Amino acid sequence: MIKRFENENFINDVTKKQIITTISTNTINAFIIGGSKGLGKKNFIFKLCKFMLCHFEINDKISFEVFQNNKFCLDKININKSYHLFENNSHPDFFYLSKEENNDGKKIPIENVRKLKSFFYSTFSISKVKIAVINTIEDLSLNSLNFLLKTIEELPKNSYIFIISDTPVNILETIKSRCAFFYINSLSKKEFDNFICQNYEDKSEQEILFLKNVSFGSPKNAYKIIKNDIYNLYENILDDLIKTKSFLNLSEPVLVALNSKDNDFTLSVVNLIINDLIKKTVFFLQYQKYLDATLNKEKELINKISKNSNSHKLLDLNSQIYKNMHFANLLNLNKSDILIDSFKDFCGI
Repeated sequence: MIKRFENENFINDVTKKQIITTISTNTINAFIIGGSKGLGKKNFIFKLCKFMLCHFEINDKISFEVFQNNKFCLDKININKSYHLFENNSHPDFFYLSKEENNDGKKIPIENVRKLKSFFYSTFSISKVKIAVINTIEDLSLNSLNFLLKTIEELPKNSYIFIISDTPVNILETIKSRCAFFYINSLSKKEFDNFICQNYEDKSEQEILFLKNVSFGSPKNAYKIIKNDIYNLYENILDDLIKTKSFLNLSEPVLVALNSKDNDFTLSVVNLIINDLIKKTVFFLQYQKYLDATLNKEKELINKISKNSNSHKLLDLNSQIYKNMHFANLLNLNKSDILIDSFKDFCGI
């Protein structure tokens, strides 16, 4: 039974309190929430935005005392007009800027970023605050980032921007210096192992090992891997590769999964799997033993591949896959073809 985590977050209480305390000072109104994917950054920010919009409805006074209360809880929220509008994605004092609204997979258009500035300079409608969320800053072009910088510098009173980042190390320092920055740590190995064991106890030992290895401490990644049935897909891929001799003959279920529409997450995980498989094979070639996270079927394939390959060749292949996938992202190339060719090269075909 798959448990759902779309509306949960895995941000520790200390970091939450730091963010809320910073808001309560009423001295800064731009925030960056950074950290790896799958920790619920957006879920937490949305919950906070809903609380603020409901608390600061137009007939209430602007007061941050509620945030300073030791008993403060985001779940204790006013059920008012703002609440229902936010739930229906129609609150006029809330602006959500995301790549998800576009279907072309490209950067967020600068026109949408310009709308953000217009939003902040429009009249308050329901609440006495205006709030915008950008998810994620990595989806903005350089021109959009420059425009965002001006918007942050000229934010009107009682206006707030929450910027979500999956790779905060790449954020322009000019933007970072004008925001309160909070980094969300991934779960520790012990925390993540406990999470997997508590929530997926019905899974086989091999699937749990797979989840721990490819989820990178992210509960949401683990959930999406199970939802997309990627473990069974990988087992089928391994079966096909083990049977491979003079040519690669991937089974129909594998080809359908790799070539289906809206499968970006699956392809990104398969890409990680190939890199991980190469790493495990190189380790075996050098030390004649398996890494602890090696699956039983992987061991069978590694034994086969290691007879006709060497570490240098595999490491070169790993670099080539990285380059090919990078260009695929830039040029909107077919990623499934690149991954299939990578499996061919891994098998020496």
